[in-house]
Amino acid sequence: MLDDRKFLLEAFLEAEKAKEAGTYPIGAVIVDSDGKMISRGHNKVFTLIDTTAHAEVDAIRNAGARMLDAETKKFLKKSYTLYTTCEPCPMCSCTILLTFSINRVVWAANDRDMGAMRKFVEGPHFQDRFSKISIEAAPYRDLEIRQTKMLAEWSIKRGYIDTHWQHDNDD
Repeated sequence: MLDDRKFLLEAFLEAEKAKEAGTYPIGAVIVDSDGKMISRGHNKVFTLIDTTAHAEVDAIRNAGARMLDAETKKFLKKSYTLYTTCEPCPMCSCTILLTFSINRVVWAANDRDMGAMRKFVEGPHFQDRFSKISIEAAPYRDLEIRQTKMLAEWSIKRGYIDTHWQHDNDD
């Protein structure tokens, strides 16, 4: 059994890197079924000036050689868990689906504005595909609060003073 808390804390190390770089403080790691971390990623939207450089996508890109066989041109269809500090958005949720290797996703904080993973898993779109991915939404309240506070600080720093992140921090 994988240690979800341990790997979420690893994702938070990546979120701190994103925060220090001046972009959305979101991090992700991918772990194999033996509990070995195979990749890490963090948000690089503003550091790379790339709207697709989300933490989950970064981690998936970094794990590409583990998910694809370039010689046979086939997906390896392994059994990986992606840990992220925030619920994946629509783009990241679909990217996760299209790896054909990630069959479990665990995140620290739900995102009621842009989070999409729960919506996709619950259907109706691509229900046959998303039903094969299990999710664990915000299993640790302290980590959920940590992520919402990071995103609240990020929002306030950018001049957004009334986002749901500021209101999601109540215990």
